[in-house]
Amino acid sequence: MKVSDHLYVYPWTNQRENNCNSVVIDGKTPLLVDPGHLHRVKELFTRMQADGFDPKKIKTVIATHSHPDHFEGTAAFSNPSVKIGLSRQEESFIEEVWRPAYLKQGIKMPDYRVDYYLQEGTLELGKHEFEVILAPGHSPGSLCLYWPRHRVLIAGDVVFAQGVGRFDLPGGNAEQLKESVERLSRLHVELLIPGHGPALQGAGKVQGNFDFIKKAYFGLG
Repeated sequence: MKVSDHLYVYPWTNQRENNCNSVVIDGKTPLLVDPGHLHRVKELFTRMQADGFDPKKIKTVIATHSHPDHFEGTAAFSNPSVKIGLSRQEESFIEEVWRPAYLKQGIKMPDYRVDYYLQEGTLELGKHEFEVILAPGHSPGSLCLYWPRHRVLIAGDVVFAQGVGRFDLPGGNAEQLKESVERLSRLHVELLIPGHGPALQGAGKVQGNFDFIKKAYFGLG
């Protein structure tokens, strides 16, 4: 779904299978955030093409965290000209937690690569400038992307509409998640794109959602 001249949002609405929302930002260095499960990337490409966007244009793929429903699809981008970004903390989490878990079940760990590590601060891709915000709690190295010019927050699984990401999974931490939500709530956001579920548009709706979350989940406010 094309939202604006440069922004495309592809929400996952099939309730029969877990997969994430994906975001494409066009420009000199076209960006895909959270490609989802590997076997669903072909469907994602079909949706892009229906919007007039050629998936072959993608030059950078960023995963907000390493859970398979967000990160696994990076394996579809085998061309080394496409750069894969993840936080360093999240790659460590893959090796320390995910790989032993696969081995324990007798399953081969899926191949993956990380071309560069994302860290807190400014990220420039062509003429677009983003703020990378490390936001642990759902996963140790979860990150969010904030696009100040358009006041867009790509939140991964940190914040949803009237909800937050699970913190009872390996690497989850309720106190860290609370701190991450508090930090994000201070941003001026006009469009909140979560990793699952509907987006929220309008500063009032976004702030009201943060207020609800802080009260309902963390007893604040």
